[in-house]
Amino acid sequence: MRLRHEDGTLVHLSYNAGVHPAEDLENLIAHLTRYAVPVRKRLGVERMGVGLWLSPSVADHLTADRIELVRLRRSLEERGLEVVSLNGTGGRNQDAPGPDWAKPERYRYTMALAKILAFLLPEDVRFGSISTIPIGWRRDWPADLHAIASRRLERLSRELRGLYSVTGKTIRVGFEPWPGCVLETTKQALERVGDIDSDHLGVCLDACHLAGGSEEPGAALRGLAAAGAPVVKLGHVHNHVSETRHELPSTRSVLEDTLTAMLSGAVNGTAHIEVETHDLAVPLRTRGPGALVDMLAEELDWARTNLTALGLRLAA
Repeated sequence: MRLRHEDGTLVHLSYNAGVHPAEDLENLIAHLTRYAVPVRKRLGVERMGVGLWLSPSVADHLTADRIELVRLRRSLEERGLEVVSLNGTGGRNQDAPGPDWAKPERYRYTMALAKILAFLLPEDVRFGSISTIPIGWRRDWPADLHAIASRRLERLSRELRGLYSVTGKTIRVGFEPWPGCVLETTKQALERVGDIDSDHLGVCLDACHLAGGSEEPGAALRGLAAAGAPVVKLGHVHNHVSETRHELPSTRSVLEDTLTAMLSGAVNGTAHIEVETHDLAVPLRTRGPGALVDMLAEELDWARTNLTALGLRLAA
């Protein structure tokens, strides 16, 4: 869904479609029909955003065959769906991280996603976002690997600038800090990637992590503002739907603070907000598509309600 701030900023709200991963294009389109279209209709909107997860094999297939890429774009348009963001974790499924940034496979996969996203972006949208892993696992990360990864990120920056010169679309790659990884905090992410290219490399924020106390939200936002690094994407999940979610902290205050910082201009960002449900939805898969559709619609409706309460209005 699209919402607009009073200052004109366009905010994209979508859900992470990695909750129903597909290992080939046929199943990807089938999943969009089975899940995304009913969710859109349940919300009563003509157009809805989905954050696609593409496996490396699907990404290779789409970059090698232009006709198939056109087919995917048309399939999205026919279903009233749009894509402004991709999940770039990689691996054989949504939850597997895939190769780290010291390996060439990670760079190739991310650039494939960037080219795909530049093509899938709606004509009136200039920015696309790709979330990626926080470099690698810290326990397996000696200093020489950091140097290799830094060179790959510098190359990624050059290629993304080249992609912009050809397509007119800015694709930003965001590194999401994660416990146990090379980048565990927003500060570490800024130190490692912020100085390389603040136009194309930035941070993905997980509102649940911030709300859970892994780092102080205010300090994280102040650090982003000071560095001028973009919030590439904001992911969130909350505990409003069922009794079983009491262990999850509410993300509402973090969501509000982050959006306020982004929309006020204090923090640079593309205003991409993605509802994360894949961990919570696993038990629902055994109950059929309807249960997952209900959950996704409820999550998106909750986010929409809270965003409009912040002063945003639905955009055409």
